[in-house]
Amino acid sequence: MASVSRHYTLHVAASVFFTAALPAASALLFRISVPLAIVAGILAIIAIVRLIRLLRFPISQTVMMARAIANNDTMLHIPETDDPLLSQASKDMNRILQSYRRDQNELETRKNYYERILRIMTHELRNTVTPIVSLTDFMIQNPQLQTEEDRLEAIEIINSQAHNVCSFLESYRKLTVLSQPTMTDVPAANIFQQLQTLLSNEPGYERIRFETAGDVVLHADSSLLSLALINIIRNAVQATDGVPDGYVSVLASAPSGNVCITVTNNGPEIPESQIEQIFLPFYSTKKKGSGSGIGLALSLQIMQLHGGTLTCSSHYPFTTFTLQFA
Repeated sequence: MASVSRHYTLHVAASVFFTAALPAASALLFRISVPLAIVAGILAIIAIVRLIRLLRFPISQTVMMARAIANNDTMLHIPETDDPLLSQASKDMNRILQSYRRDQNELETRKNYYERILRIMTHELRNTVTPIVSLTDFMIQNPQLQTEEDRLEAIEIINSQAHNVCSFLESYRKLTVLSQPTMTDVPAANIFQQLQTLLSNEPGYERIRFETAGDVVLHADSSLLSLALINIIRNAVQATDGVPDGYVSVLASAPSGNVCITVTNNGPEIPESQIEQIFLPFYSTKKKGSGSGIGLALSLQIMQLHGGTLTCSSHYPFTTFTLQFA
């Protein structure tokens, strides 16, 4: 029915006209010629049947869309048409389907994200609590084998592990308390000036180069964006530790009108297998105790709150983090 849908209004108008006119014509023709009257009556019935089929066409499209949603069919697309009656309805249906697909993808992404967080939390908590359980079991079962010095050492170990749990949970809390961004138009140069002040006393600051390609203006929450950039820049600076002529380039640009900030360093290449992992909470390639593993996860979440993306590409000798704004 592709041709019907394209000229739907014309077909409906013609069917309505014949449905209304043919019965009257059949009655008039009955006085003149019975065969002609029968033919007109048959044509009237055909017109009525066709009109019913035409009226059911948009209903069938709606049913098709409802079934696609019910069956989680994310590939369905209602055919576009130039017809004045159907065109807007088709666009609205496709807009609903696109929104549904986007929501489904987001839900699936969030589900996978939180499943990974849960696995990591379970692993970390088990690793922290297990030594406490083993140590206290031994203390309860063998009190006579322990000196006062042994008990003090055990208490210190338990205290240390408890602090590790608190630190871990505090890191997780930071991922869950981000407020919605307060969006304003702010020049990238202003944010870079703020970052220079914040980072000026940190080791490796002299390796950081800030640059803007023209008068780039960001529509963002400057406080949250600064937090995201600080995490990324600190990682980049640490990656260039010990690298001859190591540097970190922070560039704001708007190619084709799309605002983006890139943070590039010439430190070691990140293996392809780790690119996706580095954005997971508590995942870290640093030495144990030198980082919480939430910096990049936090930065990613901030960019998602801005409706943008944070990606990484790493090919020797450069690793680049790209913050792309909507």
